[in-house]
Amino acid sequence: ACPYGAREFDADVGVMKKCTLCVDRIYNDNLAEEDRVPACVAACPTSARHFGDLGDPTSAISQLVEERGGVALMPELGYKPTNRYLPPRARSERAAKVDAPALEPIKAEGGFLGWIDRVLSN
Repeated sequence: ACPYGAREFDADVGVMKKCTLCVDRIYNDNLAEEDRVPACVAACPTSARHFGDLGDPTSAISQLVEERGGVALMPELGYKPTNRYLPPRARSERAAKVDAPALEPIKAEGGFLGWIDRVLSN
């Protein structure tokens, strides 16, 4: 479900085309080093995707995989995928402090919610 159209069905061949990890971005010398990542990694609003060289044990991604206990998906199939899945972060790492005021209670008698209540009550 790549939003960038990387995985598409090729009707002429009858197969799905694989993701290239935006190879044109990775090797583009006109981009800053930190921007040389696949589009899905750069655009992920929650930073849930990471990219790097797993072949280099000193790279940031290798250290992240080691630190978080990253695993290959279905290694028993013998495909030797190059991606790793990280377990969820500990709850304390994800908890964000929110200093927003409490919401006011919703009143059903007026406005849009009142209209919905009247429509559903009939």
